[in-house]
Parts: sequence; structure tokens; C-alpha cells
Amino acid sequence: MTRHKRMFAVAAASLSLFAVTACSSADEVASGGSDGESNYTYTSDQDGVTEMEGAKMSSELGAVEASDDYRIAVVLKALTNQYWQGIQKGAQAAADDLGVDVTIQAASSESAQTEQLTIAQTLLGQNFDGYVVAPESTSNLSPALKQMQAQGAPIVNVDDARVPATVYVGPDHELDGSQAAAEFAQDFPNGAKVAQVEGQAGSSAAILRIKGFKEGVKKAGNLDLVASVPGDWDADKAFAAAQQIIQQHPDVKGIYANNDTMAIGVAKAVQASGKDIEVVGTDGVPEAVDAVRKGTMFATVSPLPYWEGYWAVESVVRLLEGQELAPWIVAPAQLITKKNVDDFYDKDGQVLTDLFN
Repeated sequence: MTRHKRMFAVAAASLSLFAVTACSSADEVASGGSDGESNYTYTSDQDGVTEMEGAKMSSELGAVEASDDYRIAVVLKALTNQYWQGIQKGAQAAADDLGVDVTIQAASSESAQTEQLTIAQTLLGQNFDGYVVAPESTSNLSPALKQMQAQGAPIVNVDDARVPATVYVGPDHELDGSQAAAEFAQDFPNGAKVAQVEGQAGSSAAILRIKGFKEGVKKAGNLDLVASVPGDWDADKAFAAAQQIIQQHPDVKGIYANNDTMAIGVAKAVQASGKDIEVVGTDGVPEAVDAVRKGTMFATVSPLPYWEGYWAVESVVRLLEGQELAPWIVAPAQLITKKNVDDFYDKDGQVLTDLFN
């Protein structure tokens, strides 16, 4: 595979910009030495950690290029979902650009927690320099994470469940939900009944998106949340849930789904009903982006998954090179509508790969 190495000038002075908050002292921040050994903290899941926008990482921290043949293992949730496929593409692109090797594996489904742990533990025996993990829950990879920490390797936690890692790369999931509520409030200034289809119980992303939407509804003042029911990340379940919501609340004006897989199911139920109901999803996957373009979905709140994957691998490389990073590299909660979709996605529904270059 040809390696394309983008040259970014190193700005050493910027390394001092980010100090770990009260949960960790400054001398515990990841630091690299000339002998190749590094010590890292694993506190990115704690409240109040320092943040930095992923889009500003290169401009603020300067350029990075691997000085060694680093090998990075990436453990994702499942590649059956277009969202994780986007993260996979970004991770591989970063590896090609920065001159490192990545091995990307994932479980067969987003509920295969034991299988994902087995994958992670198998990779642990293959002498990787750093890890990117997207756990299916806050606890299913705990044994593997402890082994990674014992190896002294940098761990980057990408999206969803926040676990004890060196850096977390992902969105503010509460903001995903509140963005949807704010859009409904704006679109229905005279008030409206709205509903929510929830993600899988126990999922960190679902818990936070549910909370964000409910709090956003309360803050808006002109919205009435008439239903908030489970859809378990499943399109068919979301379809059935939306049908029930529409039957019980025929004057509902907006339905927010915690992810795009469910939003697509909701949109089908809305189409079948013949009613004019705004559907907003989350993730920005190609099928949902296409639905936004066609008008069958009103919007999706996207963290730009390609760039999450890219920034995750880039963060591992920066850590291995001895740079200090903010414990939270923030992905956007970008509301994608028909008006701005072409600013972020190509005609095939893929995130533009030159947004931040």
C-alpha cells in the first residue's frame, strides 16, 4: 500500500496549551522520551477534562508524521452499520497519510459484547504500539483496557461509550439530542408535539442523546414531548414504534431518532401515514444523507464519522510522538439539512475528506 504522508509543521510551543484538569496532575500527562518509552494517563472518561476541537488539532498543535513504523490496533463496534464504516475509512486514511499501519477489526453486531472483548484480547498479543477502541458498553472491554494500560500503550477511545483512555475522540452526545430539539423549536414557533425513538438501553450515546433531547424540549418552551420509546438501534423496531406514536398522537409534528438507522425506519412509517412530520436522526450515514437530500428525512445530526476515525488514529500517532493532547478531542454535532448537505457530504453521501485540510 502506498503511503501518503502529509507534512504538518511541528509547533512545539503549542504542546503546553493543554493542562489536565483537577482529575490529573500536569506531570501525569502523556509524555514521550527519546528512548521511545512513554507514560500515559487513562482518565479521558472523567468529568471536566480539557477539550479541543478535532478540526483545530493540526492548526493548534502543528504537524505530525510518524517517526517510526508504528502499528495501531483499531477495535470498532460493528461494520454492519454505515456509521462505523465511515469511522473505519477515516482511520485507514489517517494511517496512509501519517505513515503507520493499522489493523481494524469489529464485532459482528453492536450487541456482541463478548465477541468484541475476544477480538481486543487477541490483538493484545500482537505487539501493537497503540490502540483505538469503540467499546459496545462502558464495561465490556474492561479486561482488555487494563491489559493495554499494563503495556503502557496509549489508548484512544472513539465515540459512544467513554472508558478510561488517554484521549476520547467523539461528540458531545447530549448536544446531538439538544440540536434536534432546537431545530424542532425553530421550525414550529407556535408550538408542536414531538416524540423520540430511543437507542439501545445501556448505550452511553443513547443515554446522553435521550437526555439532551428531553432537556432541549424543556428549554425550548414551545414543545410538548408526547412519547419517548425504545427502538434499540433497529430500523424495524423504530418503524413499529413510529407507527404507534403516530396512531396515538396523530397531531405529532416531529420525531427524533437517536441514530440514523432508526430514523430511516421512522421516515418509512411517516411516509406510510401520509402525514407531514419532520424526522431528525443522528450520525450522518450515507442512507440518511440521501434521505435528507430527497426530503424524506428533515435532518441528521452528524459528528462527521470519517473525521472521528481520522482524528482517532492521528491522536495515537501524536501521543506516540510524545505530544500532549487534550483528553477530549471534540467531534462536531453538525446539523445536516437540505440547505447545507453539499457543504459536508459528496453526492454518494460520504463525508468530504478535504473539509479540514
